[in-house]
Amino acid sequence: MDFDYQIVSPPSTTILRRVSELNIDIKKFREILNLTVEEFGKLIHDQLKLSEKLAYQFSQILGGSEVFWVNRYKDYLEEITKSNQQVYSAHKITLDELCISRKTDLNNLLSDFQYSSLEHLVLDYFENPVILYSKTQRFEPSPVKIANWIRDCEKEAEKLIYEGRVKTFSAESLNDSLLSIVSYTKVNRIHNILDKIQEICVNSGVVVLFKSSQSGYGVSGFTKRLLKDYRLIVITDRYKNNAAFWFTFLHELSHCILHSLRFPLIHYSDDEFQLASLKTNNIYEEEEANNYVESLLFPEDIKRHIRKCNSYNDILSLAVKYDISASLIVAQIHREKLAPYSWYRKVYRKVEFT
Repeated sequence: MDFDYQIVSPPSTTILRRVSELNIDIKKFREILNLTVEEFGKLIHDQLKLSEKLAYQFSQILGGSEVFWVNRYKDYLEEITKSNQQVYSAHKITLDELCISRKTDLNNLLSDFQYSSLEHLVLDYFENPVILYSKTQRFEPSPVKIANWIRDCEKEAEKLIYEGRVKTFSAESLNDSLLSIVSYTKVNRIHNILDKIQEICVNSGVVVLFKSSQSGYGVSGFTKRLLKDYRLIVITDRYKNNAAFWFTFLHELSHCILHSLRFPLIHYSDDEFQLASLKTNNIYEEEEANNYVESLLFPEDIKRHIRKCNSYNDILSLAVKYDISASLIVAQIHREKLAPYSWYRKVYRKVEFT
């Protein structure tokens, strides 16, 4: 074979990498393998037994011999049998709690969670995610609840990808689409345009889901790399207004454009328009994303005018003059602490997801 992989990584890592390297459409790949969406999901998460037919198809489509693929699975299964025991010993409390939350036992946890190994489960949902929240955070997020919620969101997004509804991610395409997305910020009834912005995003390889804050246990939004060549963004209705929605959404889109998303980013905030953006947090990527959103919405000349706003009339006149959302102007006033959060909120429109 003309490529080299570590045996300890899941076979699905090799599969997805080869699919990406060969620029194979993932839906077409699923159809060639003659797998249902459910079966393909199990394959991608190492829950499907390798048959002789699959080994032959992998050899023909992805390269390598049939023996390579048979050994790839065999060696990995032997590896994780030992690994799972060690990981469980080191993370017993967390994994037991996860089992209880899913009403299953350790023997069935990976199948229920639909994941390859306990090692990767712990890494991807408990150790690698970067949880960001301001210094005024008033509660400690439950890692198990968040892990279950994120996995449910992922499964929903993965199904769309397996069905061929999502294009391969392109930061350039997403960046080119930003002005179209920003044009919708002036729409008062956000529910009327949710499907439109979702469509723009899936054409750039980003699945966007809208969830209630209650289901997300207080998360404002999160973003992560999905199946190597796709991105997932989930936005909640935590503050129930359109300004907070747009700032959060555009912030997550900025991460997709600017950053590799090696680790998932989960955003909490107790300040309505501060997503881990306090300079004392020393989070470079967060400041970069926030600055990107501000430069997109408010060039310096508009910022100067915003700082002079002292009334509803000033805000509405500025919104008309520059054809921008009055709600976002007020949000920027609050972000810069030019007025208390209780001021000018009449321009906000309610946003609530069920």
